Order: sequence, then structure tokens, then C-alpha cells
Amino acid sequence: MANTFSHPNGWRVLGCPSMVGSWLSQEGPKSGCRGTPTHPHFPAGRIGVATVTAGPGVTNTVTAVKNAQMAESPVLLIGGAAASLQKGRGALQDIDQLSLFKTLCKTCVSVRAVRDIVPALRTAIATAQSGTPGPVFVELPIDVLYPFHVVEKEVGGTKSARGLRGKMVRWYLQNYIRNLFAGAWEPRDVSPLPVQVPLATEDEVGFGEPPHHRLGVLGCLWMGEM
Repeated sequence: MANTFSHPNGWRVLGCPSMVGSWLSQEGPKSGCRGTPTHPHFPAGRIGVATVTAGPGVTNTVTAVKNAQMAESPVLLIGGAAASLQKGRGALQDIDQLSLFKTLCKTCVSVRAVRDIVPALRTAIATAQSGTPGPVFVELPIDVLYPFHVVEKEVGGTKSARGLRGKMVRWYLQNYIRNLFAGAWEPRDVSPLPVQVPLATEDEVGFGEPPHHRLGVLGCLWMGEM
């Protein structure tokens, strides 16, 4: 994920300390991604990136994301979330974060597998800058951020499963982990996607019409009753 922000000249990542933010602060410098606690100056063609933790970390950004929407500022919000397997089952800080930001962001995406992290970030960055700029939200569940051996230990279930039910549960969890990390180590294209910026044509701005068809407003005079 850090490699996605290393092209072309590195990105500045701002936000409160979180699991996602601390991971980027460790892996980011290796790939040219820098973190900063202050608001940086973003030149033209760049976007702001904020990484926050799940639950209250995400909800605390509502005002800032709304301001970015009103100001038409391209901002990428990366938020943590409960493991995909535990969503809707009473996990800690598990809320429907996507529904919360659908009215504020141009797009909201929840990553379901490690192989989808880079494509999701590339698409989100291009979407934030295309058309009318605005904020986008990418949700990264906790199980797509930890290494394989950690997820396998925590989610894989007991090795000494008993009975048909226990064996079926273990079989399901093992397949879930395999799908989660399938293709995770394959190289990914991290170059930016093209940004679509609509431009008005000459006909739309009126330059293509003959002079006698143009309208000129010389002035307006209104007089009230005396």
C-alpha cells in the first residue's frame, strides 16, 4: 500500500495516530511516503491523504470531509474497520462506515482482499481528482493489514477441531484466509490512473457563434413608484 503513495514524488499523509497510520509511518519511508501531523501545502495536481482508525477515528472526520466536499478539494480518507468476517456480528467499533460517508464522498470502497488494496487506492485517487474534485473514502478492514501468519493464528480456528461441525468451521475459515491473501504477493502497477478533467468547448462558451447572435447586456434601470 505504501508503494501506491510513492509515485511520482511521494505523498504527505496526515491524520491522527492509528493502526493504519502507524503502519504507513513504518513502511511509508521505505517507499517515499511521508507522514506529517500538520497540514501541508498541496501543489496543483496533488491530493490530501488522511489515515484514521476505525469507529471514532472515522466518525471524527465527518466535518473535515464535508468541508472538503464543499471546497471541492481532492482528499483521500483511509479508515480502519473490523475484520470482514466479524462485520455485523458485534465486533469492537463496528459500524456501517460506508453509509455514513456516501453523501459526503464521491466514492466509498471497502477492501475485501489484500490483492485489492492497490487497485482500490489507485481508483480512489483518480476519482478524487477527476471531474469536480472531492473527497473519497477507502475502508481497510484489520485482516487485510496484518501479516499472513498473524491472521492465520487469530482467525484460522483450532487445529484439533472435533466433530463434523468443527471441521466444517475450520474448513470455511481456512478457505477465507486463502482467498484473503490470494495474489497478495504478485507485483501491482502503482502508476497513477489518468485524471478526467472536463473542459468546455468553444461552442459551450459562445466563441463559436457569429457576432450578431451574441447577446450583450448594456445595463438595467429600475425605478420604483414615486
